[in-house]
Amino acid sequence: MIKLLGFTNRIKKGGILLLLLGLIIIAGCKKDKDPVFDPGTNEFINDWVLDSMKVYYYWNTTLPKKPDYNQDPLRFFASIKNNADRFSQLLNADVPESYPRSLYSDFGVDLVNITASGSDQTLVRLSVPGSDGYVAGLRRGDKVTAINGVAVNSSNIGSLSESSLKRGSIVLQVEGVAAAYNINGYLKPNPVYTTQIWEKGNKKIGYIFLNNFDTKALNRLKEVFAGFKAQQVNELILDMRYNTGGEVSVAAALAAMITRANEDAIFLEYRGNANAGTQRHTFGEEITKLFRPLNYSQYTNLRLDINRLFILTGKHTASAAELLINNLTPHFPTVRIGEATLGKDMAEFELADHRTPPQVKGWVLWPLVFKVYNAQGQGNYTAGLPPDVLSDELAVLPLKQLGDPEETLTQLAISRITGVAKLGIRSSLARENQRKMFDSRDKDDLSVIPIRVTR
Repeated sequence: MIKLLGFTNRIKKGGILLLLLGLIIIAGCKKDKDPVFDPGTNEFINDWVLDSMKVYYYWNTTLPKKPDYNQDPLRFFASIKNNADRFSQLLNADVPESYPRSLYSDFGVDLVNITASGSDQTLVRLSVPGSDGYVAGLRRGDKVTAINGVAVNSSNIGSLSESSLKRGSIVLQVEGVAAAYNINGYLKPNPVYTTQIWEKGNKKIGYIFLNNFDTKALNRLKEVFAGFKAQQVNELILDMRYNTGGEVSVAAALAAMITRANEDAIFLEYRGNANAGTQRHTFGEEITKLFRPLNYSQYTNLRLDINRLFILTGKHTASAAELLINNLTPHFPTVRIGEATLGKDMAEFELADHRTPPQVKGWVLWPLVFKVYNAQGQGNYTAGLPPDVLSDELAVLPLKQLGDPEETLTQLAISRITGVAKLGIRSSLARENQRKMFDSRDKDDLSVIPIRVTR
């Protein structure tokens, strides 16, 4: 979450307290000819949505002049969004369909179905520490034979997953395990799932799996870097293959522990519509959005004796994780291994009705507001950030555990670090004729944690 500088002038518009970028936008105010609707109706909610987006939305000039207000809010919102907009959200806790749900979000498990040589198999790609399944012994690489008592295949895995979400639980039968795993949910753990140190000749390699940039990750990251420094780690692998983003202030703090940048160096640039303009923020400014007062030395004192960073990526690496990758580039050498990232290169902030009582009850709007760039003006990665070394983590089965030096992406990074390609190294190419038929994390990409701005 980012607190932007320059949001100083406050005006009342449509019942929302808008913090404008140093401007009072007269054009955004209601005019006599604008339609007036009764509070509580869909038309009133839709008018509020459109009115808000006229001021802040990145593509505000493409909004329809005469929209059809006579729709339910989700349909209306979808109808006015720009075709290039994949990530703006209109949410309501009382409207379940406004929150895309997935096996990962509800049960702490990711499943993939792949076909090869005429047969298919369903695999556990991720079992989140602390989830019901993980506690019971479910692990990455396990082969799922049945879901809710039904033999699973490429044709029915989608419907079986959806029915599990509707009923609020999932039962997985795994090959070679007698008892089924009954999974009802989980408490989200610290995003730093695992860390490792490996010695390879004169190389001492640190490994961190980081699942998101939640604020509770920062203290753990500081502990890990302190431990790595005490152990004289001189190479670092940061695994963000499933990292969906989070707080940019946490990403900036992590970057400060990696780079040689001082607190006044530019970390990122925001570019908005004509109302918002362009803003450039330093490392120090970003960190102080959540952590005050700034004590920059607490990050610089943890810096390791490394000259490059290896980053493991995938198609589900998104948002603040992509921002970190892109915005490290001007300050520190990186080597990316895996697949191209998702392509979430925009920031958004929350708009809600703060009247007492609110007339737009329950609805929260998160419109895309800014494109994000690094200190050299590099950005616009809507197609994703490409890897330096292309690799499919599903190329070699069975899947190794995250944090195992023999795991496909990790082994490739280690071979680059040591300069030694181990005999029988796990291939970076996909299996011949192998196709991925189902990926439960694809639904999470629809509601990926945004680069969120606090106005």
